[in-house]
Amino acid sequence: MEKGKIEAYTLMELAVAMLLAGLCLSICYTAYGLIGNYFSAFEKKNNSAQLVLGLQRAMDRDIDRGRVLLRTADGLEIPQDSILVRYHFGGGIISREVEGLRTDTFVLVPTEIGFRFEGREAVEGDTVDRVGFVLALEKGGKVPMVFKKFYSAQDLFR
Repeated sequence: MEKGKIEAYTLMELAVAMLLAGLCLSICYTAYGLIGNYFSAFEKKNNSAQLVLGLQRAMDRDIDRGRVLLRTADGLEIPQDSILVRYHFGGGIISREVEGLRTDTFVLVPTEIGFRFEGREAVEGDTVDRVGFVLALEKGGKVPMVFKKFYSAQDLFR
């Protein structure tokens, strides 16, 4: 070793090391952004699926427990043993009101709503045995929903 000379990296070596470190950081940052976007899209899709399943479970349960389904001006009325459940379709939402308790709101857009009884369209105040609609999801997705109520002769004479 020569006198007065210090062992160290050259400026070129430091520049190359900084370039490689910057390249690695930019790759990591891009990967982090992509994964974040994928997770966000997955979470949004999962939330929509959760809403659809929640609506399906609630309507299935209410229709099974209901004595009769009655058509209203903007939805459906389901009298049960001790409560009255109302469904309202419109304004980009489906709301489920339980008399005296609470209102559940499903932020889903129902389209092609149809209420039928024995194959014919039910008008306001009529008994309903089939409820069908299509849920319009983001990005053009559509989910058809059909709910049926089977009545006995005793149920229809009440």
